[in-house]
Amino acid sequence: MQPKTKMEYKGIVVREKPKIWEFIPWLSSYTAQAIYPNIYVSKAVYEDLGKKNPNPKFVAVLEHEKKHIERQKELGFIKFGIGYLFFPKFRFQEELSAIREGTKYLKKNKLTFNTERSAKYLSSWLYLWMVSYDKAKKELDRIWHEID
Repeated sequence: MQPKTKMEYKGIVVREKPKIWEFIPWLSSYTAQAIYPNIYVSKAVYEDLGKKNPNPKFVAVLEHEKKHIERQKELGFIKFGIGYLFFPKFRFQEELSAIREGTKYLKKNKLTFNTERSAKYLSSWLYLWMVSYDKAKKELDRIWHEID
């Protein structure tokens, strides 16, 4: 079931998440999802993105999810989904690629990126324990420092 509200971001449709998703931990209100060809965000984030000057952190989330949409289109939704669900190394590389896009936007707007917090998420149940905290933190710090 598609929500009625939608907007576009760089040619990708952004939609408010259906309410029912709040009961599914991986789809809850504190996450965003890229499910080709749409990006889904919480009601609060969606409303903020509709403002004249949206929160740059939410725009960075769109940059992150946009990268996932591009990869799903490139690989095919099924191949991407199988790789993401069943192969932790693939999932980690896809997340690092998407994180790079979001952090580029943050740095360009002179904002910070909390690598510690992100490493905790990447090494948790939310991402099916795909990587250790130490490895995630090391890679996130490297990405942040490499961005001009």
